[in-house]
Amino acid sequence: MKKYWTRSLASQMVVLLLLALVISHVVGFVIYRDERTQLLRGALKEEFLARTAAVTRLLDATPADLHGEILRAGGSGITRYWLTPETVEPQAWQDQALSHLMQALPARLRADQPAPLTDDQHPATNPYLAGSKLHPVSGASWEVLPAGAWPLGREAQLLQLNSWNGFGLAVPLSNGVWLNAVYAKPVLVPGSTYQTFISLGIAALLISAIAILMARWIARPLKDIAIAAERVGLGEEVSPVPECGPGDLRGTAEAFNRMQTRLRRFIEDRTRMLAAIGHDLRTPITSMRLRAEFVGDEDTRKKLISSLDEMQAMTEATLAFARDEATREETRNVDLAALLESLCADLAEMGWDVTFSNGEKIPYRCRPDSLRRAVRNLVENAVRYGERARVTLSTKNDTIEIMVEDDGKGIPEQEFERVFQPFVRLEESRNSATGGVGLGLSIARSIVRGHGGDIVLFNGSGLHAVVTLPRGGA
Repeated sequence: MKKYWTRSLASQMVVLLLLALVISHVVGFVIYRDERTQLLRGALKEEFLARTAAVTRLLDATPADLHGEILRAGGSGITRYWLTPETVEPQAWQDQALSHLMQALPARLRADQPAPLTDDQHPATNPYLAGSKLHPVSGASWEVLPAGAWPLGREAQLLQLNSWNGFGLAVPLSNGVWLNAVYAKPVLVPGSTYQTFISLGIAALLISAIAILMARWIARPLKDIAIAAERVGLGEEVSPVPECGPGDLRGTAEAFNRMQTRLRRFIEDRTRMLAAIGHDLRTPITSMRLRAEFVGDEDTRKKLISSLDEMQAMTEATLAFARDEATREETRNVDLAALLESLCADLAEMGWDVTFSNGEKIPYRCRPDSLRRAVRNLVENAVRYGERARVTLSTKNDTIEIMVEDDGKGIPEQEFERVFQPFVRLEESRNSATGGVGLGLSIARSIVRGHGGDIVLFNGSGLHAVVTLPRGGA
């Protein structure tokens, strides 16, 4: 899940926005449902009280033999009216109300029987409440309904039946008989219809499309910056990234361009300083060499000249390195196998024992002259200290490996890192003819790291130097 979640900005924005949409709909539905329930309950209560007040006035104004027809006419599928000689305590009243609600309205009530029929007289059930499970509300009690709180100018008793989504009412008539009324509608607010899901689906599609467009709009400049940063890290010359888009992204692009300018200036200043130091050392070395020629002691003169020759070689190597750094080679696509094969063939023609195991054709974007120099330094070390060099090219999942093997005795593991430091030599004679000046491996690793790779050493049958390059090229 983490892999898919972190794959793209668009997927994260879509998921988060859809989650926000669902949560907002659920919260809105809960709030709206509760508010709507209260409003509907209040409206239904007013209608129930008004209707009961009208039935009460009609009963007071008509003879008792018509009360049965009035009670039948006033009832409905979810409302019932009946008469009792006195008030009834809430629990017993609810039992009576359930009995009346569960019966269908009779077609006609006799004038001399105003009360609804009993179960054995009329066993039919109420189709409006079929399947509803109404149970007496425990703990309910009568509330006094003042005369001014409802349309009839006399007190009444009100019973809140919340679990029924209804009410109960008992009001005295002018003849001392009590009129009882009950209203019950278990499903007060209908559930969500298919229109709700359709509107939710359309909103989700629109939000997803907008999120994808926004993510691409935001990610495009970020992707350009990431590509440019990768190329800068690999030592390429990169033109400034476009400074466009919202303020935050524009500021990021501006900061990246400033960083690139400062890095380039820093490298150029360092390279110029290194070249200047190497160039300025030539004059005092030449002067010291001339003076050393006049030293009378031959043994001392030879040692001085040998030391000056070594200093001269180190200075020339430093200048050559500085020149290479100052001259930035263009990056281009080459066949890496052909590049290594031509290098090994050239060295073999010079009489060196160098072989190349040809691998598959590998197109690779790099600075070919620099990479050729890095591999050449490794091959020269292998031939100088291990008699021969075997170069092998292979590919793995995301990397390309160039292995240079020799038949020497190898070097101690604790020296693996130190030999890459400038001017470090494990050859104790300090003779430039046999050990160089100690810049070969340093330059090689600098070039390879400039391509996004690295060089590691390990001992096998001889010393093995493995150049690892990213498969995508520089």
